[in-house]
Amino acid sequence: MEPYLFVFRGSTIDETEGPEHDPARWEAWFESLGSSLLDRGAMSHGSIEVPSRLLGPKLSSSALSGYSIVAASSFNDAVGIAEACPIFDEKGSVEIARLR
Repeated sequence: MEPYLFVFRGSTIDETEGPEHDPARWEAWFESLGSSLLDRGAMSHGSIEVPSRLLGPKLSSSALSGYSIVAASSFNDAVGIAEACPIFDEKGSVEIARLR
């Protein structure tokens, strides 16, 4: 098993527009991961993007809404774990990266 970083993108939990964040659904998903959940991470309350030193911060085009670290045997296994993530019900997405 290897560690994978799950980066959640989409609406952040304090935004009033878009789908409502459901903490109970997230809690149930985290619990369903069992020992595969290495680090629950955190959900964010907003994000900005700094595209370069010269341009400074701007609102992100794909808001970072949180992260977790999950153990999986392969990218395919990690994708399978991510498919049940509540972020999709909130019209967001998951970016997955294998950690060293």
